[in-house]
Amino acid sequence: MQFHFLRPYWLLLILPFAVLSVIQWRRSDLGKQWEPVIAPHLLPSMIVPGSQRQLFSPLWVSIILGPLLAVTVAGPSWERGDSPFAQDAAALVIAVDLSASMNEPDLQPSRLQRARDKILKLAQSRGDAYTALIAYSGSAHTVLPLSNDSNMLLHYLDALDVGMLPRRGKAPENVLPIADELLANRGNGGSLLIVGDGAGDQSAALFGKWAETTDTQLLIWGMGKTQSQLDEDAARGLAARAQPLQEAQLRAISSAGGGHFEQVSVDDSDLKSLERRIDRHYQLSEDSARPWIDGGIYLLPLIMLLFLLWFRQGWVLRW
Repeated sequence: MQFHFLRPYWLLLILPFAVLSVIQWRRSDLGKQWEPVIAPHLLPSMIVPGSQRQLFSPLWVSIILGPLLAVTVAGPSWERGDSPFAQDAAALVIAVDLSASMNEPDLQPSRLQRARDKILKLAQSRGDAYTALIAYSGSAHTVLPLSNDSNMLLHYLDALDVGMLPRRGKAPENVLPIADELLANRGNGGSLLIVGDGAGDQSAALFGKWAETTDTQLLIWGMGKTQSQLDEDAARGLAARAQPLQEAQLRAISSAGGGHFEQVSVDDSDLKSLERRIDRHYQLSEDSARPWIDGGIYLLPLIMLLFLLWFRQGWVLRW
């Protein structure tokens, strides 16, 4: 619990209330008011004791009411309300590598087909959460904007194929401005998932610059086997001619972008790990975006009851 005031400058109202209370306190002493004009031995018999300094009196009510009003309008707060985005799950942008190496057969039947299967499982586990799809190689292009229709995602995933983009190469950094644009209106908590098997030599530096200006979580899903895994397959007689997964390059862009690298696995452990990170990042971001509740409203009934006392006959403050 973090108690604070939403509008702390309104607490300055306590100062004029304090000054007025001191003035009223002094004016309520009838003895001091008449002391200059009535002889001291006659003064006690000439004045009628007032009730202003009694606990239940207009003076004391005003002393309590003034600071209470200042605290109320200052907006005391100690808890957060619901997020305006609470009805949505974490938004996710998936960028799929369509360079030539994604046809390598070390992941049967190919890296791209395995990526399709994994992405589809991830989308199904996320239900109706908003998901966008980007394809990249030497250039990057939006395939599907943010949508909560998993059937649409399946349709576009099936249409992806190696070599369909106009520029060859492997430049995942081209995905970044597109992902930022897609997530621009989704608030905090969005994630960018890059699914591929490598990156360029300049990619890490560009991901580092991107990470300085965004709250988007970066996740890297490595599709393929490393050189050591390919060597192990060869020792077991399962050799497959394939370019190894560029794990070092992928880890470099993950580290530069403050993200997380996850290599594809035979089971669903990789998928579950990524899904947990997507949801956790959204929950943390959602909590920071939740508005603070103005607790001043809870003081209004007490203030209204105190104001009702001023309708009593004879309740006045003389100036």
